[in-house]
Amino acid sequence: MGLKKQISYLLKITDKTGIIEHCVGNKVNYKEGYCVDDNARALQVCLRFKDQYPELEKVMVIYFNFLKLAWKNEKLYNDLNEDLIWKENFFINGEHCGRALSALGEMIYFNQNCDEAKKMFDQIYGLIKSNNTEYIRAIAQTILGLQYYRQDEIKIWADKLIDKYSLEKTNEWKWFEAILSYDIGRVPLSLLTAYQITKNEKYLEIAIESLDFLTEITFDKEKDCFVFPGNRGWFTKSGKRAVYDQQPLEAGSIVETYCLAYKITKNKKYKNLALKAFAWYSGKNIIKTNMIDSKTGGIHDGFSNKRINKNQGAESVLAYILAYSFIKKIE
Repeated sequence: MGLKKQISYLLKITDKTGIIEHCVGNKVNYKEGYCVDDNARALQVCLRFKDQYPELEKVMVIYFNFLKLAWKNEKLYNDLNEDLIWKENFFINGEHCGRALSALGEMIYFNQNCDEAKKMFDQIYGLIKSNNTEYIRAIAQTILGLQYYRQDEIKIWADKLIDKYSLEKTNEWKWFEAILSYDIGRVPLSLLTAYQITKNEKYLEIAIESLDFLTEITFDKEKDCFVFPGNRGWFTKSGKRAVYDQQPLEAGSIVETYCLAYKITKNKKYKNLALKAFAWYSGKNIIKTNMIDSKTGGIHDGFSNKRINKNQGAESVLAYILAYSFIKKIE
């Protein structure tokens, strides 16, 4: 198993500005522009795989420059239009800020353009801290960035997640808010990471408790596959659940979380679950359809009831590659 085709696809949907957010089929859709979220993830891909795929060295500069371009007027913009004008009216302390921190933290760790990365990290982190973000995934991404730089700040954000968990938790609902929506694995992943740094047992306890809850909700033992909440309503505390559309991002984040849970606990059930979640991409899902385009290397954007989404956007292939970076460590 390798990533040659996925890396080639990544290069194909990248131009001199950055990685293009959406595709129609496997053709880039310039009208949808670019975003910080995807360019941050693309930077992480480069940092993790540039030794195996030297061609990533060139585009790594493009992705980093995109993040630098996004910082203006003392805030981090997210969406860049086709005409290279930034969209206004965005959440100033949204999840894109946390994603940028995750990527910049890794850049600092790998010692690439370290001074520039540290400066930008401090600017974005100052924005997040001053605005006291309440979005659980933004908090989670912040923790994932802080593991590499300014580790002494992790407790602030991990405790915030613990507080949110305490407010929402019941015997039947072991989660941090009243809905299971997108990128759900990212939150317990951040607490597992916080535990690694601080050795605070409370972080580990709640990370595992919430992860086991996710497993109970999303893994169908009868079908022997993951059935993630669909984006047409997600899964709410009241019990309402949407099965469709399911997206590659969900498989990717839960793979990463199970892999880290296995590394920390040595419990083989998490290794097995990680492999089953990764197999979601290759057809171990409820519509028994391969999400990987064997010709292009792209990943289909999801599926509805019996129908696969033909589009192969940036987020999908990035989620797959980043999940692979975790899987290869446990195999």
